[in-house]
Amino acid sequence: MQASDAFVTAELSPSRIAKTPTAVRNAKPQDFRVLWFPDRPTEAEWVTARVQALLGTAYRESNGTVRGLTPADFAILMRSTRTGDRDGNPRHAAFTASLNASGIPFSLEAGGGPFDRPQVATLRSTFELLRDASPDRNTVRRHFDNEVTQAYPHADFNALVDVLAEWARMIHRPAGATRIRLYPQQLVYDLLSAFNIAQDNLGADVMRDIGLFSRMILDVETVYVSVDSEGRFSGILNFLSNAAKKGYDVSTDDLIQRPDAVTVATVHKMKGLEFPCVFVVDVEAQRFPKNRSKYQGWLPPGVMTGAISRGAYHGTHAEEARLFYTAMTRAERYLYVTGAEHLPGGKKVWKQSVYAQRITSHDAVQTDAYGLPSGLTAETPARRVEDADYPTSFTELRYYLKCPKGYQFRERFGLNPTVPAMFGYGRTVHTSIQKLHERFPDAVPSSADAEKVVLETFHLKHVPPSGDPENNPGGYENARDSAVRIGKDYVENHGSDFERERTLEATFEIPAEDCVITGAIDLLLREDSQGRIVDAAIVDFKAMEGGEEPEDNEELDWTELSLQVQLYAHAADKVLGENACTGSVHLLKDNQRVEVPITTEAVNAALANIEWAVQGILNSDFPMRPQHDKCENCDFKMICAQNPEDFTGQHPVPPPLHLPGGKTEMARAFSQYESGGNGG
Repeated sequence: MQASDAFVTAELSPSRIAKTPTAVRNAKPQDFRVLWFPDRPTEAEWVTARVQALLGTAYRESNGTVRGLTPADFAILMRSTRTGDRDGNPRHAAFTASLNASGIPFSLEAGGGPFDRPQVATLRSTFELLRDASPDRNTVRRHFDNEVTQAYPHADFNALVDVLAEWARMIHRPAGATRIRLYPQQLVYDLLSAFNIAQDNLGADVMRDIGLFSRMILDVETVYVSVDSEGRFSGILNFLSNAAKKGYDVSTDDLIQRPDAVTVATVHKMKGLEFPCVFVVDVEAQRFPKNRSKYQGWLPPGVMTGAISRGAYHGTHAEEARLFYTAMTRAERYLYVTGAEHLPGGKKVWKQSVYAQRITSHDAVQTDAYGLPSGLTAETPARRVEDADYPTSFTELRYYLKCPKGYQFRERFGLNPTVPAMFGYGRTVHTSIQKLHERFPDAVPSSADAEKVVLETFHLKHVPPSGDPENNPGGYENARDSAVRIGKDYVENHGSDFERERTLEATFEIPAEDCVITGAIDLLLREDSQGRIVDAAIVDFKAMEGGEEPEDNEELDWTELSLQVQLYAHAADKVLGENACTGSVHLLKDNQRVEVPITTEAVNAALANIEWAVQGILNSDFPMRPQHDKCENCDFKMICAQNPEDFTGQHPVPPPLHLPGGKTEMARAFSQYESGGNGG
């Protein structure tokens, strides 16, 4: 901190507001070096070797706990990661290649392009094969040999041929052919399945980048109902080649969700974050600080003269100095400032940055590349967990309680499921019930009222209405009519609900161990003539079918449904101040209401399961828990190996959950788990 403050004071002098920063922690060992290398490969190799040397060494946190450093404790920062050298390689290439060669996982944070990973670039280029027509077999073979196998070594050529042939047939349909619903997210999974990604055991950092590609496709699906035409599919390809290339950063703002990998990033995006060890690399004259840049905006320079003269819209000396100061102060214990005399793709001999030269004079700085800091000891590596509670929602946690690997695919990697045929149907039916209560808070609506509200509310984004709904109704019309029937049945059979004052989806936060659970609750309140609340009931509406004996219907996950109602009962009591007397799940499709136990014992068991799931997430414990029926209905079955795995964490197994009819059952991660074979 003293060296950093001395640097910025010298660079900015009187223009800097006086500050007296102090180090939050000044524990040992420490290391601060400014190093100059003959070329970029040598610089990158030294950085990698230093990461390897410090991994697993003891690090004392401010609260006194001691843990071993993991890859997530290291950051390689540079002024820009995206600008390429004369060979077309991005600036981070030497460092990421060196880390990769040594088997050290890395994450390109905010600045790395979305297609820097070969796995993601291969997905895009394989999409491109379908632009004009079905590619011939020789074209696919060249693509497979030259690109696919480099990114996905277990890829299946014949499976890829089949996928491309099928999708080419559906995209390039003859004029006048019957329209079909075609969603590109399914193509992502078909390709990943053909690439046999389940057998590759790719690192979390690579999977996260594949997840970003999935998010790009999701953004396309919010625009197009379907891509069953050459024009629409070409629009996707143009988006991936142009807008997506610069419109997405490979990064995440959530520290908890960052993979256990070395962060390779621009300095700009690391403000507010700190790491035990930081390498500020590529520190050469004219690169850091960069030369004073010129205004490059759209408006004529003459119009912008006043703003430019004040320092706006172009780089300044002060901005560069502050940025370098930011880079230095990201390091808690180990700081290395490095540069190279010869850079890739050029013959120019570079000089050391004036910034590096200035801080070299500080007493704490070493310029010797050899030797490790004194006092290093070994300790079991463990990820840092922030002191702040981890906020989450029941919607996220229920995935972990079913299968932690599925949670990882969805929440950590950012993979999006394919669009189901009736995506949004449950939500729009639920909204219709809410609207009925909003419009009729004190009286029971009629059947005609219910039909009117449902028709006004009903919407399905991914299912277009029929062109001739009267004579040839389609999926949209059938779903709409079903929603109307549900609304009518509800007001006819549960009119007493409208005699209560209903709080629609009141939001709540429940503090629990190491987490804050957020959500929204449907709470039915009955008042007396003086407006005093005399009864409260939790009702969770689901657009599902129960059958004759819904409590025994194996297609309904009563562990999940019961846990949700019990969590809501706790929220009503502790957060909203209403002690719920009953809890139930209302199955809207066949108009059944099933009582769920909300006793103290049942609620405590539910909370224990939630806290257990949060601990597993914090510990990055994501085993596969396969079971045939569960895997068959999983969104990620095409890319999961479905191999039985045990939990590695030390936290105890959660208690059974209390279900309707006096039954108890473990969460599906335990009750639906086949340890003897895969789920398929």
